[in-house]
Amino acid sequence: MNNRIRDTILIPLLVLCPPLIGGEIPSPKPKIAVVLDDFALTYKKNVKDEEWMAVKWPVTFAVMPTYKKNRYGLNTVDCARRGAETGHEVIVHFPFDPFLKLELPKDKLSARDLAEVRKLLAESLRDMPGAKGINNHRSYQATKNRPLMAAFMKEIQGKGLYFLDSHVSPKSVAGEAARQAGLRVVVNELFLESPPRYDNKPFCLKVMAQVAARARKNGSALVIGHHYFRGTYDCLTEIVPKLQAEGFDFVFASELAK
Repeated sequence: MNNRIRDTILIPLLVLCPPLIGGEIPSPKPKIAVVLDDFALTYKKNVKDEEWMAVKWPVTFAVMPTYKKNRYGLNTVDCARRGAETGHEVIVHFPFDPFLKLELPKDKLSARDLAEVRKLLAESLRDMPGAKGINNHRSYQATKNRPLMAAFMKEIQGKGLYFLDSHVSPKSVAGEAARQAGLRVVVNELFLESPPRYDNKPFCLKVMAQVAARARKNGSALVIGHHYFRGTYDCLTEIVPKLQAEGFDFVFASELAK
């Protein structure tokens, strides 16, 4: 092979495959997404929304829809708007049972159930036009019901939304139904609070250590907490900067949805 032909082959290859510095490809940072549920369901003793919205790392706010019959989501519109304006991610925190009175037959879809869910979904998306995704609020029975989950995921097809299976039941089929509908999906792995350890900073710190270990092992991890608790707030505002300094990348839940 003459030199001219050799250079014609090698030079483009060197451009496409530059030599490695130090001989190693840098590993991507492990990613952690923190989702905070139940925004817009507010009590006097809550950590103020403004405190959560002021944090400097990405948080995904799951906002309850307007549902005045049960006094849920009374400030949905304002909460969702402010969450987005402060640079965080907003998703719809969608309740099925027990807040909607659903029939949930095992082997077929109830027309009444679909009408209830469809109505609340339309209202939710109307009140939270900037929502990036949807996760389930409680819904221990509905997320196990294949007919309803399949129908619900079809309702959100084509809307540019991802689905986060909060995985409140180990038998949840919500994530599976979302994938079958062609949606981007992420599944929750751990909760920052667990009864009776709700407002408990030490427990939250232990969970975050587990989250970090999973992210280091698998490349990413998602965890769900609730915006009510001072212990959760103090835990996260303490541990997140430390984990960032250790090389973890905190991201919105949408970045983990595939």
